[in-house]
Amino acid sequence: MKKLFLILLCLVLFCCVGSDTEFLPQTVSEAKSRHLFIKEYLPTENKVIINQGEYEIVEAFTSFKFNSKNDQTINKNFFAFSVRIKNLKTGKAGLSLEDSDHSQFLDFHCDFCGGINNDNLVLYYNDISKRESLDSIKIGFKDKNGNEKIVYFVKE
Repeated sequence: MKKLFLILLCLVLFCCVGSDTEFLPQTVSEAKSRHLFIKEYLPTENKVIINQGEYEIVEAFTSFKFNSKNDQTINKNFFAFSVRIKNLKTGKAGLSLEDSDHSQFLDFHCDFCGGINNDNLVLYYNDISKRESLDSIKIGFKDKNGNEKIVYFVKE
């Protein structure tokens, strides 16, 4: 009975909340076309190793998001820094499965502010006052031996 209740609760939450969730734009062009774009950033290194995989940093940018799919008002109390990467071996966007343990191979140099959103690496900011003063951001990329390469992203 308890399992049935939990399953029903999950279904209700998914149907009521999950279906209206608005996600971050995945590319600079998408952010610009939806009027969510803030700034573009350039990395100090274009290629990084994450675990065993070699990746190219395709683009990095800050953007807003909408309140929800049904409420297309821009949420100006929140913004995010997104990094699009491409696996050089497969040509696919995002981390491969063997490299996807971001807590082990990525260091966002902050507490509870970084993660993965679809295929992008993302840092989340709830302090909107940082939006204009955020001149550079650093992310550490670690190989399988734990060697970390720090990449700085500088406002264009």
